Amino acid sequence: MGYKKEGKGNSSLIEDGSKETTELQTELIENNYKLHHIFNHSRDGMTLSTQKGTLIEVNQACCEIFELDKETIKTKIIGYHVAPEGREAFRKMRSELQEKGYVVEKLPIILMNGKRKVVELSITLQAYRDLNLSIIRDVTLETDLLNKMMENQEKLTSVFECALDGIIIWNEDRSIVDANPAACELFNLSREEIKLYNLFDFLEGTNVSIGKSFQKQLEERGEIRGDIQFTMAGGNKKHLEFTSKKSIYGNLYMTIYRDITETKKMIVELKESEERFRRLFEGALDGMAILNEEGIFVNLNRACCRMFDIDYNSVIHSHYSELENKCEIMWDHSSEYGRSGEGKRINPITNETQVFNFTLSYHIYPGHHLVIIRDVTEMKNAEENLRKTETSHVLGDLAAGVAHEIRNPLSTIKGFLQLLAGNDSVNQELLKVVGSEMEQVEEIVNEFLLLSKREFSSFESVNMNTLLKEVIERLSTKAIDSGIDMIEVYGDAEIYCECIRSHINQVLTNIIENGIESMSIGGTLRVTLTDKRSEVMIEVEDNGDGIPLHLIDRLGEPYYQTSEKGTGLGLMVSYKVVEEHGGHIDVSSKQGIGTIFQITLPSHVDQNKNRIGIRSEKSDCD
Repeated sequence: MGYKKEGKGNSSLIEDGSKETTELQTELIENNYKLHHIFNHSRDGMTLSTQKGTLIEVNQACCEIFELDKETIKTKIIGYHVAPEGREAFRKMRSELQEKGYVVEKLPIILMNGKRKVVELSITLQAYRDLNLSIIRDVTLETDLLNKMMENQEKLTSVFECALDGIIIWNEDRSIVDANPAACELFNLSREEIKLYNLFDFLEGTNVSIGKSFQKQLEERGEIRGDIQFTMAGGNKKHLEFTSKKSIYGNLYMTIYRDITETKKMIVELKESEERFRRLFEGALDGMAILNEEGIFVNLNRACCRMFDIDYNSVIHSHYSELENKCEIMWDHSSEYGRSGEGKRINPITNETQVFNFTLSYHIYPGHHLVIIRDVTEMKNAEENLRKTETSHVLGDLAAGVAHEIRNPLSTIKGFLQLLAGNDSVNQELLKVVGSEMEQVEEIVNEFLLLSKREFSSFESVNMNTLLKEVIERLSTKAIDSGIDMIEVYGDAEIYCECIRSHINQVLTNIIENGIESMSIGGTLRVTLTDKRSEVMIEVEDNGDGIPLHLIDRLGEPYYQTSEKGTGLGLMVSYKVVEEHGGHIDVSSKQGIGTIFQITLPSHVDQNKNRIGIRSEKSDCD
């Protein structure tokens, strides 16, 4: 596997499970859009950070508050700019965050340019997956103004009227004494109308008891911060974050409100989305894995572990390249819309090749990529078998026509050559060359006939020792000319096999001849005949150049050959004949060392079954 992280820009199998995959990806994209919108349009600074305080994402408002560009801010951690006098309060916030899940505090900060500000920092634990959401509001002006309020009523009035946040002054009976324009707009009431209300008039259900609890804390502490849902005039509901102070003037209380309805909604939606994603991720039939930008596995589902025969705990937090047996799925060259493709691996248990389709989506959430993998091995094997079957049928039809058209003219030509033999007026050397070429053409025609099954032959009990010796004797001259020693290994007893003698003779000839031709500079060819229970096994071992591992599976395909000579039909005929006899051919090879062809045939066959099959096809061809 290979992989590169994506550059700038927004980025992001067909059976059981594909609908779930589509819903999952669509939901992730929609939620990313929502988060992106809130980040870009919020007047407050917003960040997503890890539990250790590492910043993952910040918005433009945050950059403006800290007067830094986004890349510089992301090199810092939460709390980096907190002034010395505020660090204890910040440590307390971090400590209470794990217990309460939400904390808010005003903190003094020192910018990198030396400027001092006061910010109101609220942190929500794991608002998005395992990331904390922080909302930062520059309250420098508000803080300064509130401090001066106590000193100057005129300044207090100015701040009260111009503040962007809603401010309500209320008494110990919770009756509203005054409200600024922002508060009137927030509660959908005029200034005169809002004075007719009690604060608890805007609370419903369990929020009433929550409100009473807040008021009790206010009396005890003198100042509280929190959030609660209000039902506004007209019935619409808003979630407001508030800061309340006791005894700002006589027995009056002051509360500053800020609408966090959209932020709360986003947090709820993200948590619901995370739960749906988790269920889809774990229940999907396709393999799924999440990687970070360094290519480390952040999560894998059960299907993926089963697909690759891996243990979750042994792979999680490791690099994808450490997948057992080096799966060849590649996803280099990132693109805006993700990637899809195909890969394969050798199953270390079965030693079979597995084929996969994969889809890769980049940045499904900040710094993380989703890969979806489907095992299509069975489908690919079925397609390959269908292709071979179709090719075999087409070639059989072609072979039948060619053999029929060529065999009769060949018989005539062969007859005339026999008449010319011994005629002094004819160059006998040239005649021998023509005769040799005619024998080659006859062999090709015979191979075509075997492919088309035009000739009807019955099964008989064949002495395999005798048959093998005849084939070796016939090819011995060719072996001697090539500098090859042929070694024959037989058992103590004669071995018999029920088969079509001429067909098996052709198979042995093809494979032994291939072995001879594979040794261009001489060598040794060993032929071994053994009897194993109800099977006869013939091994042909050469020490030629060998066959590359990735090409062995192609042996038996039409016109595929391992040497420069011949038509490539020999091995196809051999595989076909052995298969029709109920046997099989196995090949093992090492380049530079040699190749072993192992032919296995059943000693006894259902003769009636095979005769019926051959007659049927003969009848179809005729």
